[in-house]
Amino acid sequence: MNRILSKLQIIFLILFLITNAQAQHRHRYRGEHNWGQNKRGLRIVTSFSDFASITKYIVQEKGYVQFISSGQGDPHFVPPKPSYAMMMRNADLWITTGLDLEVWSTTLLDKARNRKIMDGEIGFVAVSDGIALLQKPVKADRTEGDIHLMGNPHIHTGPMNWKQIAKNITIGLQKVDPGNAGFYVQQRDKFIDMVDRAMFGDELVNIFGGETLENLLHNKTLMTFLEKEYQGEKLVTKLGGWMKDAMPFRGKKVVAYHKNWAYFSDTFGLEVAGYVEPKPGIPPSAKHVMNTINLIKSQNIDMMLIASYFEKSTPQMIESRAGIKAVYLPLCCGAEKGVNDVFDLMDFWIKSINEKLN
Repeated sequence: MNRILSKLQIIFLILFLITNAQAQHRHRYRGEHNWGQNKRGLRIVTSFSDFASITKYIVQEKGYVQFISSGQGDPHFVPPKPSYAMMMRNADLWITTGLDLEVWSTTLLDKARNRKIMDGEIGFVAVSDGIALLQKPVKADRTEGDIHLMGNPHIHTGPMNWKQIAKNITIGLQKVDPGNAGFYVQQRDKFIDMVDRAMFGDELVNIFGGETLENLLHNKTLMTFLEKEYQGEKLVTKLGGWMKDAMPFRGKKVVAYHKNWAYFSDTFGLEVAGYVEPKPGIPPSAKHVMNTINLIKSQNIDMMLIASYFEKSTPQMIESRAGIKAVYLPLCCGAEKGVNDVFDLMDFWIKSINEKLN
């Protein structure tokens, strides 16, 4: 009898562990909007999971970070769920891009009725402040589609932008929690160093520092600089990190579905020759699809970059008719299993593109 009970207990324990593991998996990847353990610390809400990831590196155990969207849907159109408004009602800090991407957040802010996180108040952070924005429209003309009047808002796709995002978040944290200001600055600097080393590798960062390398990259002179001799060999032999990993597709022409990848392409030297959308936010017509296929064939383009929330039928048709490979990428961390933070996200993007090339 005791043996039977013992075996039953073991079976129940195994079933419990499996069920618990599955529940944790679902909790993390399917609808999870909470990062951090200290619910009695600062309550922080971000528009996107990437901003939450960066915030968590800085706030550590001093706050509880929640986010609205993980990029599983179109970031331009997020449904204003009551649960999101409840998050924001209790928030000490609201972190958003600060451009015209999160137009949907206006409804949530109205429903939340939390004055301290409104634009211009102490608990409002616009992470785009100080970032050099790409693709600013020459004129405000809505006939050109769903254009962003202040420039391309998908700033998180450029990893060097994370450094300025972290600085802006840190300023917000210092305002709402001045007693821990020094801690946040320390954590910000650690995060910035992590970004530099992930981007360029330890060896170059140790020699020149991340800021110098970032300036060279921004000025489009990094690759020329790395051709110089240093201690008997070219500096490019010391390049590591994402820049080294992305070298196989540097200079390649690609087609994108939408202008999601402007900062990624600018950073890693991809040339976006065309878009599946005829204009931002406008569904592709049959005529435009044929024009895109002809473009691909005439310029020998062999890759499309597509945020995974887009419809698949048009890219699949273009694949079959033009012989191009589509790379479906999660726009934000948390939208794909195993992509838990911004570093995982950049690893995943670069690895996925290289795998398609091979």
